[in-house]
Amino acid sequence: MSQKLVHWNQSNDCCQWNGVACNSKGQVIALDLSSEFISGQVESSLFNLKYLENLNLAYNEFHSEFHYDFQNLNNLRYLNLSNAGFQDFEGPLHNLSSNLLKLDLHSNNLQGHAPTSFQNAIYLDYSSNRFTFINITEIGNHTPFLFFLSLSNNSFSGIIHESFCNISRLRALDLSHNNFDGSIPICLTRSSTFRLLHLGGNQLNGDVSDTFSTSCSLRLLDLNGNHLKGTIPKSLANCKHLEVLNLGNNQLFDGFPCFLNKISSLKVMILRSNKLHGSIECPNNIDPWETLQIVDLAANNFRGMLPAKLLQSWKSLMIDIEDKGGKFDHLFFNLYDDYNPVNFNSSSVYLNGKFRNKLSKLNAAFPPFLVKHIISHIYEEGDGIRTYEDSVTIVNKGHQLNFPKIFIAFTSLDFSSNQFEGPIPKELMSLKALHALNLSQNAFSGSIPSSISNLKHLESLDFSINSLSGEIPTELARLSFLSVMNLSCNHLVGKIPTGTQIQTFQADSFIGNEGLCGFPLTQNCSSKGGETRDSHDESSIDWNFLSVELGFTFGFGIFILPFFFWKRWRMWYSEKVDGMLYRIVPQLGFVNEHRGGKMYKILRRKK
Repeated sequence: MSQKLVHWNQSNDCCQWNGVACNSKGQVIALDLSSEFISGQVESSLFNLKYLENLNLAYNEFHSEFHYDFQNLNNLRYLNLSNAGFQDFEGPLHNLSSNLLKLDLHSNNLQGHAPTSFQNAIYLDYSSNRFTFINITEIGNHTPFLFFLSLSNNSFSGIIHESFCNISRLRALDLSHNNFDGSIPICLTRSSTFRLLHLGGNQLNGDVSDTFSTSCSLRLLDLNGNHLKGTIPKSLANCKHLEVLNLGNNQLFDGFPCFLNKISSLKVMILRSNKLHGSIECPNNIDPWETLQIVDLAANNFRGMLPAKLLQSWKSLMIDIEDKGGKFDHLFFNLYDDYNPVNFNSSSVYLNGKFRNKLSKLNAAFPPFLVKHIISHIYEEGDGIRTYEDSVTIVNKGHQLNFPKIFIAFTSLDFSSNQFEGPIPKELMSLKALHALNLSQNAFSGSIPSSISNLKHLESLDFSINSLSGEIPTELARLSFLSVMNLSCNHLVGKIPTGTQIQTFQADSFIGNEGLCGFPLTQNCSSKGGETRDSHDESSIDWNFLSVELGFTFGFGIFILPFFFWKRWRMWYSEKVDGMLYRIVPQLGFVNEHRGGKMYKILRRKK
């Protein structure tokens, strides 16, 4: 429902209308009609606002062809047409002023050639359309101030042109989810200016060049979902400010990259679905991996036990979110962190003493007419320039759960589909900040630690397809936030604990454990007190021993069958069988009965 247009009243000055901003002369310079559910065509009179500097039509429902003439909007600096339902772009945006600084067209249905003739542009977002071509050479040679370029989720193909490297001030390049092939240009890994490089979801092949600069400034490197081979470049350790590394779903052949612990800022490390192998144990002098919050090693060939010292180095995962002040925000990247002004208005820039000489650097890097726009606009919260929010995919019970934004407070470990073995280490239970833990499809043995109750924020737990034994600890029922759980296909026994949360799970969370009983399974617990005892309990039946004893006894019985015609032999054999059953079946006991005037000891089930 409209929140702005419905309150417009022509009897009032339009400068007072919600979504309209004017200059001191009463001329409209900004119009924000985003999220107003507008449909049909854009009103043509809008394009006569010749003093307009900022136009936002995002998140509407125009669903129309985009053929509008911008030639009267010579002062336009910021244009946001994202998520507006526009289609069939044919190039009228070339009438836009060359002074345009920001153009956001993401998430429409535009196709053909992406526009490039904006010599002063600092931000271009063409993601999630159907563009098939862009003149990268023109951008590299004629857009010297561009620092954000996103072409993701389009239909671009061919090799990644080295002209991308000619955009000297480019801080963020997102070419993800297209059909680019060939190798990654070496100039991209050598660059010292990139804060963000996202090439995931393409058809790239070859090795990742081991040429990351010693002055590497990357905050995010995402190469997920390509056909990359070779090893993980050791020079990645030069990227001292890296926060997110996603190398998943490739064909990398290497060991566990212990050298990445030199990156003290690393928060997300995704290495899933490669050909990585060996132990994940790092040297004894391992530095603390203090900021890691998401680690995904799933679907590789890692083996051995989970090393205690490695788990103990993940300091951030040991800190309860409540001890962090309960902050729940998104992980973001300041793409222009060279400059950090405190406040700005149209007439002056207010900086404290700490940032004054940074302003001089900004003036040296850009012409004066751009400085105030960069300072005022880059640092507006949520405008898409200051921040870049990335997504992460977590896998539980075979289902991919996509988190569109990485929460600062979200934490996850996924070691599934490897060859890890041994008991679940107690050090893992000290990572009390965890929200998701997946150890499925390995060879873990032993019992589930009762100290799992330390993981009080756990929302997703998967221990399925291992060799875990013993009873399910009652402490598991105390995890009140647990919404996804799978303990199937292990060797667990006993009664499923009762608790508010654990009773909400279906039977498929417990199947494949023949010794388990109780709700939600159909197998009832039949022993006294409603509990089935552990297979190693002294009162349980050892069926392997029983089968051997019975086989021997009855086999022997067949051998001496002729002697059964003698009463003395019959009584001897019956006593031996009863005695054997009494020893191995605790539920049986001897009772005295009178028969024919004589007292006999008879084996009966205990009441």
